[in-house]
Amino acid sequence: MKILHVNEHSTVKGGAEAYLLDAIQRLENRGHTCHLAFSKDAPEFDVSSIRLQSIGQVVAPTIKEDIGKLNRFVKKTNPDLIHIHGTWNIEIIKASLRLKPCLMTSHDYRWLCPDSKFYWKRSKCTCWRLPSLACIPVSLKNKCLTLRPNLVFRNIQRIKKFSQLSSKIRAVVTPSQYVADRFSRVSYPSTKTHVIPYFCSFPPLKAPREIPKQKSISIIGRTADYKGINYFLSALGKLPKDVWGYVMGDIEGVKAEQIMAAAKTEGCQDRVKLENWSNKDGVGKLLEKTSVLIFPSILPETLGIVGLEAMSFGIPVIGSD
Repeated sequence: MKILHVNEHSTVKGGAEAYLLDAIQRLENRGHTCHLAFSKDAPEFDVSSIRLQSIGQVVAPTIKEDIGKLNRFVKKTNPDLIHIHGTWNIEIIKASLRLKPCLMTSHDYRWLCPDSKFYWKRSKCTCWRLPSLACIPVSLKNKCLTLRPNLVFRNIQRIKKFSQLSSKIRAVVTPSQYVADRFSRVSYPSTKTHVIPYFCSFPPLKAPREIPKQKSISIIGRTADYKGINYFLSALGKLPKDVWGYVMGDIEGVKAEQIMAAAKTEGCQDRVKLENWSNKDGVGKLLEKTSVLIFPSILPETLGIVGLEAMSFGIPVIGSD
């Protein structure tokens, strides 16, 4: 089978990309041919690909040009299936549906929630509302959507347009029953929803590992506030002085300064080590020296791949509920 994958990023920026790149390798090992349409960061592996800037933009000035490119690429490669992973552009989805049968893997909630997170920032609670214009007054109280008029209506329209297209999508794959239930709440047919948990690229250890001499806790992933980075630093500040904290994620420039400032507030800045995004080998090296992995997200995760990766190393994982 020939499969065209559509995703904003083609390098690892989080669990979704880790899954996608691993899935491509596994599919090709089984004799399938994979192609990739992306918008940012050229692939660091050998794959037939095309760059379409519109994939990563809700409103794209190059959309007509990119749809033309997509049409020509599909005609050239003739995939049997288009697998939609991550795009913010509804027109890209429309074009894909016109061209070939489409499958979608839902790595987040961008087509179910106008803010894409189901998370109230002010109360730090999970949102259970159905998307509608009523999200606007609710956001005034709970702080989720940006309330800039041009953006708030655009985000709500994005959800509405997807709901009108969803019946044409052959199937939606979700990594957990929780995400499948979210699709059911917006009336997406359960018969077309398939729960296939994420897999892990690291094989499980055949024997218990040696416990690292340096005690440490680690967090791997995006460092946004809803991922719980401040809770991680707060916990580290309460631990004995011989425990280090490793942070791997989108760490550069101002972000690194903010993390270290928060660590200073917690009194642990001299025990925090920052590492930027890495490939599989880099993640493996960090996990090898990790005593305990912390997964402190305070929004409803789909299914954290990094937790599976840590457990494959025999590392205890502490997650939030």
